[in-house]
Amino acid sequence: MNTVTTAVPDVIPLPAALAAVWGAFLFEGLLTSDRDPLYNQQVLDSWGQGCIELVIETTVCLTELWNQVAIIWNNNDADFPGVFEYEVVSRLGEYLGRHLLTHDGYLPSREHIHEVMHQLIQDFLAPDA
Repeated sequence: MNTVTTAVPDVIPLPAALAAVWGAFLFEGLLTSDRDPLYNQQVLDSWGQGCIELVIETTVCLTELWNQVAIIWNNNDADFPGVFEYEVVSRLGEYLGRHLLTHDGYLPSREHIHEVMHQLIQDFLAPDA
């Protein structure tokens, strides 16, 4: 069975196929911009350590994202109001890219990423609130 491990004991590990999809959406949010065709190069220049290294460093947060949302998904039979990959995973990537550009190539702390994930998940689950 292909899975990605989880740090939370009662959470099913992140399935490898979903990790791949989420990784693609995180990458899309991190390095693309409809308004600026040079955005990806600006992010990579700001990062300064190479594209593969950036992908490796940022996709580590997908396990944390899964840990936060898996319990909600496993305890809820309802349909969700949107597409999680667009509204949470890609937006998380956008946040990370903007942070790199505005903080001299540094990624936010794990704690700050955790808070942003939590807010994105809450916004996704209650869009009309």
